[in-house]
Amino acid sequence: HEQVIDKFHAHPHAKVAVLNDNDDVVGIIYSDDVLQLVENQSGASLYDFAGVSDEESVTDSAEKKVKYRYQWLIINLATAFLASFVVSQFEGTISKYVLLAVYMPIVAGMGGNAATQTLAVLVRGIALKQIDLKTAWRTLKNEVGAGLINGFINGLLVSVIVIVKDHDIKIALILAVAMVANLVVAATFGTLVPLVMSKLKKDPASSATIFITTATDVLGFLVFLGLATAILK
Repeated sequence: HEQVIDKFHAHPHAKVAVLNDNDDVVGIIYSDDVLQLVENQSGASLYDFAGVSDEESVTDSAEKKVKYRYQWLIINLATAFLASFVVSQFEGTISKYVLLAVYMPIVAGMGGNAATQTLAVLVRGIALKQIDLKTAWRTLKNEVGAGLINGFINGLLVSVIVIVKDHDIKIALILAVAMVANLVVAATFGTLVPLVMSKLKKDPASSATIFITTATDVLGFLVFLGLATAILK
């Protein structure tokens, strides 16, 4: 199926002839058939991103849904504990400056969203054989550049909101810097992790998500709370 889809991507035609070893025509594949394959492949990729089995259906019972999903959720739970461990190391800072806890989800959430955007582009590029680990430098540079610029834009917006709402310039500055740093982290891991997973013969859509989310959560909290500890003494 993948070979047929690649052939139609490389040479867009209404139909493709199938030959045997003697170059005799043994069949014809039409573009309509390939469209169905592409739709099925897109659906499978969507399931992979959500950590859901391709076999799951909307009509499945609760027991079947649990069977398909529980392993993925347990792995995510383990990474959530890792992020919470990082946060616990700054318990004194958070208890002293409660406002930090209000803005922590913004740092993690924006990093996760940015990483998902990068991951979606990379998974498509890998599927179309437009990129691999050896040719990743240009894409990595562009993604990190985009992350840096988006970080500055969103960091500026969120810092203005903090200053207007809470009148705290220091926390506004900390949040802005953490936003820039975490969007760069999201771009870096969102680019490299799926390429590494693909190199290891793992599905980059399903296997990369958990590592990228862990990176943006852990490093995002580390930068945000680390800066707060250093600046708000």
